[in-house]
Amino acid sequence: MSTELHKDSEAPVEIALGRRRRWVIPAIAAAVVVIAAAVAFAVKGSSSSTAAGSHFGTDLQVAYEADSNSELAFLQYLNQKIAPSYGLKITPVGIGDGNQLDLATANGQYAANIYQHQYWLKEVLAKTHWKLTAVHPIFQWAYSMYSEKYPSLNALPKDASIALLNDPANTAQALWLLERAGKITFKPGTSPWQATTADIASNPENYHFTAIDYGDGPRVLPEVDAVIAYNMQFIGAGISQKYKIYAPPAPPAFAGQLVVSTSYLHDPQIVKLIKVFLDPRVQPYLRNTTDPRLKDQLTPVSTS
Repeated sequence: MSTELHKDSEAPVEIALGRRRRWVIPAIAAAVVVIAAAVAFAVKGSSSSTAAGSHFGTDLQVAYEADSNSELAFLQYLNQKIAPSYGLKITPVGIGDGNQLDLATANGQYAANIYQHQYWLKEVLAKTHWKLTAVHPIFQWAYSMYSEKYPSLNALPKDASIALLNDPANTAQALWLLERAGKITFKPGTSPWQATTADIASNPENYHFTAIDYGDGPRVLPEVDAVIAYNMQFIGAGISQKYKIYAPPAPPAFAGQLVVSTSYLHDPQIVKLIKVFLDPRVQPYLRNTTDPRLKDQLTPVSTS
C-alpha cells in the first residue's frame, strides 16, 4: 500500500489499494478494517480544520475510482468552477479498491464518493451493512459495445463471443443493452437491473457470453467478437473509438450516484457539497464539454 499527498490544489490524492473493485467477504473483513484505519491515519493531516457544527472542514475530500481519469476530471471541474460559489474546496482522492472507498466514506473520512451506481451500492450494503446513502444521480457513464472484428451490432455473426463485466450489476447492464436492442429477451418477471444469463428466455443469435474482470475489456478485445463495458476504460487504454460499434443512451437506472455517509447526511458541510453537485451549471457542462477526459465518457443524467 502506498499513500501520496500532493500539495498542488489541482492534483488528486491517490491511494493505491489494488486495481480492481472487490467485494468484502467475512474472511477478509477484518483486514479491510485494519487497512482502512491505516489509510485514515495517513490521510488525516490533509483535511482542513472542521467548520462550526460540522464533522468536516471547508476542504472536502471526495473519493473516486483511481483508474478513472474522467471521474477525476469531473471533480477538478467542480473544484475550479462550482465549489468556490459555496465556500468549499474539493480534493479528489483516487482509490483503487471499492471496499476501502466505501468504508472510508461510511466512517466520515471522506465527505463523499462518486464511483458507483445504485445497484452496485445495493450489493455493497447487502454484504457489509455499512451506513451509506445515495443522495442523487450526478452523471451517466457511457456504456457501449466495442469490436475490432465487426462494424456494427447487427454485423455480429451467430455464435459470436461477447465479453461482459463479471460483477452482477454490470453483467445486468450489459444484458439489458442487448435486450433493449432486441437481440435477446428476458424471462417474464425479470428485473433488467438484476438480470443474469440464467434470465435469458431467447437468444436467437446464440451469443456466447464470457465473464471478465472490471477493466479488462481493452485487453480481451482482440480475443472475442465484442466487449460491452464502459467507454472510459477503452478511451483510457488508447483504444480507437472507431471500434465502438453500438452506443445506446445509458438507462437512468445506472446513473453514477453521489454517495455520502448516512451518519453525516445532514452535516452542514455535506449539505453544501450536495448543492455543488446539483448546481444548475453542472449538467449543461457535461452535455457540452470538449474536455477529452470527459467527452463521450461521462454524460448528463439520462431522462430516457
